[in-house]
Amino acid sequence: MDEVTALKLIDTLASGVNPATGELLGADNPCQHPDAVRALCLAARALDERRQRAERQRGLPANVGKSWTTDEDEALVAEFHAGKKLGELAALHQRTQTGIQARLEKLGLVEPAPGSNGGAGGFRRAART
Repeated sequence: MDEVTALKLIDTLASGVNPATGELLGADNPCQHPDAVRALCLAARALDERRQRAERQRGLPANVGKSWTTDEDEALVAEFHAGKKLGELAALHQRTQTGIQARLEKLGLVEPAPGSNGGAGGFRRAART
């Protein structure tokens, strides 16, 4: 059984309906006990959250969450010094703009703009000492 079918079945039971017949469940049915209804609702919520998380994950670039290699860091530094923009760097490295911004900060190449959330715009080059 796939998760979408399971979610529909659990939702139906939590609503007090027999998923096989569409009839209302009797008051003596174990699925009508308040604790069982709560458990069914929690299970439905967990399955739905899992589905939503999987959908979000599918929309992210391939390298999100992966460790940076030395070679990738070196390429990022070279591309940054060549003047590539944040969006270009993100596409080249298959990471989010926020991930690129954070890595450039970690490498000491940029500073976060005051009051910004990091990934939305460009970057401010770090002061050279």
